[in-house]
Amino acid sequence: MLLTTNSNSTNYLEIREPELLLHSYEKGEEISLIEPGFWQVYRGVVQLSRISSSGDEIILGWVTVNNSFGYCSQNNYHYQAKTLSNTYLRWCSPLKIAKSPELARILMAQLSQRLIKAEQLLTITGMRKVEERLWELLLFLKQEMGQSVVDGTRLTIRFTHQHLASIICTTRVTVTRLLGNFQARGLISIDSDRHIIVREN
Repeated sequence: MLLTTNSNSTNYLEIREPELLLHSYEKGEEISLIEPGFWQVYRGVVQLSRISSSGDEIILGWVTVNNSFGYCSQNNYHYQAKTLSNTYLRWCSPLKIAKSPELARILMAQLSQRLIKAEQLLTITGMRKVEERLWELLLFLKQEMGQSVVDGTRLTIRFTHQHLASIICTTRVTVTRLLGNFQARGLISIDSDRHIIVREN
């Protein structure tokens, strides 16, 4: 599905191309990474992952509003991009990027920032203690997709215990136990929609 936008946002692409077409994806849809070029997230959250040789999914990170992702390799079949919410994306073809040095600069800055975040996530998953991994992951997600609420910062995406367990390489039972411990200590709370709220210390 395609739609147009004429938002008042200061986003570069909206300023230069106010009627730029947006691609709409529903939650859980996979985004094609076959064609060379880059996607820019206008709204929503996209999860990036890689499929290992054993068939396991390795989470590489998340792309949020005004950030970009894409691959120019011929081995893109190893990678997946999946929406975690209803999402709107802009497609930036190599030709469009080549014609606009400013667009190329902005995309490069966004991609560089994503690489930094990927390193941060890798550091978290490499921590020795599972409790530390889970807590640091929650703080990371708080920065990535947090929404301020009265009690603290609400994660806008509802992560299941199994999802969190897969990210930090542990079991669902362990995550359930640790989240219960965090909740008992007043570090987090769970709202009526089962979203995690990281409490302010």
